[in-house]
Amino acid sequence: MTILKMSAEDYTISAEYLALMLEFLDRRGIGEERALEGLPIEPGCWRDPKARLTAAVFDRFARRALALTGEPWMGWELGASMTLSSHGFLGYAAMSSETLGDAIELAVKFFRTRSTIIQLESFADGDWAVLQVNEMLALGDLAPLVVESLFSSFHFMAMQLIPDVEILGELRFSYPEPAYFARLRPLIPVPVYFDCAYSQMRFPVERLQRRLRFADPRLAQMAAAQCEQEMERIKAPPALLGQVRRIMLAGSGGFPGVDDVASELHMSSRTLKRKLQQLGTSYQTLLDDLRKGLAVEYLTQSHRSVDEIALALGYSDASNFARAFRRWTGRSPSDYR
Repeated sequence: MTILKMSAEDYTISAEYLALMLEFLDRRGIGEERALEGLPIEPGCWRDPKARLTAAVFDRFARRALALTGEPWMGWELGASMTLSSHGFLGYAAMSSETLGDAIELAVKFFRTRSTIIQLESFADGDWAVLQVNEMLALGDLAPLVVESLFSSFHFMAMQLIPDVEILGELRFSYPEPAYFARLRPLIPVPVYFDCAYSQMRFPVERLQRRLRFADPRLAQMAAAQCEQEMERIKAPPALLGQVRRIMLAGSGGFPGVDDVASELHMSSRTLKRKLQQLGTSYQTLLDDLRKGLAVEYLTQSHRSVDEIALALGYSDASNFARAFRRWTGRSPSDYR
């Protein structure tokens, strides 16, 4: 497995999402000129389906939007305002798919047409169907905006495609619970967990077979063909963060060290550290995040003892694990449970 040369400029997002964010700002009395001042964004570029923003430019714009509004929860409202057409031809392809499973399969396959900053993955976990967000770049404190807007949009679009269906499932987020979420929690009809190993939407696997309201095989085929054309002109940066996490999880008897992971990826540890730094993270940060996420999931969704969890995460004893967990979350494992 060879990791190709990468550049931060390779990671992009469709400029079409700018329109939604500018509308959000406009509703709060923040005009386009003020929102874009000093940014390398050509006014009106969001009307061109081919226009893309680099991750660095999107980062600057998103942080400005959050600062101007003072509304760190804006991702939930942004997602609710999205329609299927907000996602371009991918939205039309998903909308006209035969079943929900078909729509998710297309979303995973063609998500690069919308963004290469994150990647979608889907799989079954027992009775659950899982839609997972994998970071291609470390999102850092922009993770709530990006992930919450995505999950919110998926929820409301699913309600359009499968009306009158009972809302069942759960949401998992890989970052700590934001301070604002206490006010939002009563409005969200499913259990929500934070500090998890991955950000995921989970719902009953049988829903994958549900026929969609606007199923149209001919339209789905045409939209998917257009997505194929778009994919050809959008560079796919290597998914290094996901590869590192998968190698970490595959290790038996504990988590592998940075040298072992680098060897698996056919590069030196120095090169791996440099590439991770380019992506805004480090090996130790990835390891801590993964351990923290697994610890939270074990504590909240299993009956394992603290000693058993400590051993599973590679700690020599429960006290060392407890100290690490308190550093990560500010709470002891027993308090968290």
